Amino acid sequence: MKNRLPIVLFILLFACGLLGGLPSAQASHLLGCDMTYTSLGNNQYRVKFRLYRDCSGIQASPFVLECRNGGCNATATVTAPLVQQGPTVTANPLGPNTPGTCASPSALYPLYDFTTYEATVTLPPGQWTMSTSQGSRPTIANIVGSPDLYAEAFLDNRSSGSTTVANTSPQFDPQDIPIQYSCVNQLNSLGFSSIEPDGDSLVYALVAPLGACGTLISYAPYLNQPAPVLISSNPVCLFSPVASGSNNFSPTLPLPVALDTTGSCPLLTGRPRFRLNQTARTITFMPNVYTPATSAADGRNKYQVVVEVTEYRRINGVRRVVGRVRREAVVIVIDCGANNVPRPVVAVARTINSGTSTYNSVDSTQINVASCSFSRVSLNFTDPDNLRTPSAHQLLTVTLPADINTNSQLLSSGDIGSFSITGNGTENPVGTLYFQPSPSMVGRLIRLNFRVEDNAAPVKGVQTRVVVVRVVRNNAASLVTAGVAGGGSADLCAGGTLVLQANAMRPDSVRRLSNNTTVPQTYAYLWTVRGDGLNQAQATSATISVAPTRTSRYSLTVSPLTGFGTSCSDTTSVLVRVLPAAAAPVVTRNGLVLTSSYATGNQWYRDGLPIAGATARTLTVTANGSYSVQTLVAGSALGSCLSPFSAAQTVLSAQQALAGASLSVAPNPTPDGRLSVVLTGYRLPVELTVLDALGRTVGHAAIASPNPQGTAQALDLTGVGPGVYVLQVRTAASLETRRIVRE
Repeated sequence: MKNRLPIVLFILLFACGLLGGLPSAQASHLLGCDMTYTSLGNNQYRVKFRLYRDCSGIQASPFVLECRNGGCNATATVTAPLVQQGPTVTANPLGPNTPGTCASPSALYPLYDFTTYEATVTLPPGQWTMSTSQGSRPTIANIVGSPDLYAEAFLDNRSSGSTTVANTSPQFDPQDIPIQYSCVNQLNSLGFSSIEPDGDSLVYALVAPLGACGTLISYAPYLNQPAPVLISSNPVCLFSPVASGSNNFSPTLPLPVALDTTGSCPLLTGRPRFRLNQTARTITFMPNVYTPATSAADGRNKYQVVVEVTEYRRINGVRRVVGRVRREAVVIVIDCGANNVPRPVVAVARTINSGTSTYNSVDSTQINVASCSFSRVSLNFTDPDNLRTPSAHQLLTVTLPADINTNSQLLSSGDIGSFSITGNGTENPVGTLYFQPSPSMVGRLIRLNFRVEDNAAPVKGVQTRVVVVRVVRNNAASLVTAGVAGGGSADLCAGGTLVLQANAMRPDSVRRLSNNTTVPQTYAYLWTVRGDGLNQAQATSATISVAPTRTSRYSLTVSPLTGFGTSCSDTTSVLVRVLPAAAAPVVTRNGLVLTSSYATGNQWYRDGLPIAGATARTLTVTANGSYSVQTLVAGSALGSCLSPFSAAQTVLSAQQALAGASLSVAPNPTPDGRLSVVLTGYRLPVELTVLDALGRTVGHAAIASPNPQGTAQALDLTGVGPGVYVLQVRTAASLETRRIVRE
């Protein structure tokens, strides 16, 4: 059993004495804040500080960013002024008839504004605490005194082995306004959604506010501490609230809320209706204490709520905290009278057999959407005051991220889907999500933040809702290349080719209901490209070979030809990134030592064949031959490519002439390429080889039985161009060379 415990069972312990007297106005009116940071590379970080302020107070003084390496006891070694970015922004008015400017605030309800400040600092590897603070907070019902407002963020950018660590913190959604008016005795939600640019794992936690580094603010006594109540003595039935272990407010129960009753007699248990949803990153609660305000500065209905986000990253196999940020928000409980807040958005899957499912609960809305499959999901925005008779005819305004369709952390420019809304500003706006995620998006979890406001007077109702979209696997079609699944990317060296293979992942047969038999399923394939390198003759084949000259995306459509029809076609794609061409290595020679211009990645070749183990920068030649080197050159972040071969080097490790033998070449230089080689004293078979500057053979002759008294052998170089050539005279026991000049 679960129901709301009647309010008559609560014992209200609130008294002015618990708060140390009547609330008083503070000059600064600093209500809340958050601090995030962005890596700019080279250990440089841009730190953003957002301040939330009751705009009836005086303007804040300048803020200074302090950065400590090593904890709160360390000295701030890096400081910088926080510079305001743009004008201060005033929040929307509380209602259509409520003054909407800070210059003319309501007498009872405070307006607030927020200001963004930034500073750029250089933070060498370390464990950095970034902070700023100022003045005293105004009176807040759940904290003691008026401690300073203190904003903090943590960064651990220490290197691990050869791994350099840079981190961008989670970025809070600016649409989640952390000053929240909440209707008493109504279910409210407060969003703390953030985007994690680095893909780190995030853990949310409710924590206490800080008055300074390492200094937790003390909580005031809880205002509505219910006591056990005997509901019935025959039979016995006792209501017992869950013991919090303290009579004070706490991080997990920072404001007085109604209780949900669970269990059954003889023992009913009351649990506070205040919940942090890790998946949706929202807080859902039902405040149940409201004291009529005496002024906008009255602190008795204001409660500080703080969420801390810790990000974890696996570095060299070890899970490590790389960052931490906090957002301090304020809940302002108000009396909304007869007006009800808009209902939570309801998601409904509209496409049959798409594999999409929706779950709508009290504090979350989740959509599971299958990869490859097209589906349509409607989001209905309604207000309970419009559903009654007679209808209140309240107009609803839905606010959503402006970049919902293009942000890579949201719908990713169609890679996950797209969103549109109709009737915004009417009684029943309707949003539509169109999904068709690629296979590479499987496992992705995105959060779409919606804020819904009615136009009731004097106080409008507000509902914040995060729609969580999870992409799940759908084995309909896939594409594989070099081990990369469709939707991903593959690297290809300039001038290379890549084989793309399509796989139809649906059942391999189709059932025929008329005779309860099956027939094989067949598929049609269609390839298209954004870029180049697609051979159109292969565009309808299951397997193709592509040779792009620039980075190109290859898309595949797989259509079943039996049973389902082409309307159930599945699509996927792969991005083939063409790496920059690598330059050929240059070889320098010092005697018998050859040196490559590349320090690493070398492979030496002799006469066109790789030399086993010859991968160093230098090579000492021990045998005659034509030597070259090829290098695996590291490209950008994309990968590595083989370079072209270097120019060949012809190396003669020994020159041994026979005793009493002689060798002459005439004419040398030769004007027409015709010359004669005269050998004297040679008895073994002789091979004559002429090599060009690249080590290529351009002339050859063999003398099987030379005459020791003298043998003349003609060579014809009329087919080669002018230049310097090398003549090798080789026997089984000797090698002799001559330089030949062709004019």
